[in-house]
Amino acid sequence: MITFIVHVRVAPGNQAAFIALMAEVVATTRAREPGVVHYALARSVDEADGFCIVEVYADAAAHAAHMAAPWVRDSLPRALALMEGRPQIRQYVSDGSAAVATTVASS
Repeated sequence: MITFIVHVRVAPGNQAAFIALMAEVVATTRAREPGVVHYALARSVDEADGFCIVEVYADAAAHAAHMAAPWVRDSLPRALALMEGRPQIRQYVSDGSAAVATTVASS
């Protein structure tokens, strides 16, 4: 499996729009992508502008399919526009899986 943990800061005043956008992405991903084992958004309890996205893929093909999905391609620039700075992306692998290249630069 391949796991991404993505930490983001959302610009002041953009939290509601970010949560709404991510709710659409999470729901669509869960409904349409069988290779996605887990996909969720969480909000920091300590920082009002801090969020974490946890993505777990069965394999590299599932990750590639996710990144190619129209709702992901459409949502990425919209989500980045709501953020303050760049997302911090950390990738973890298990079960002998190889790492995959990320398409969003991390800071």
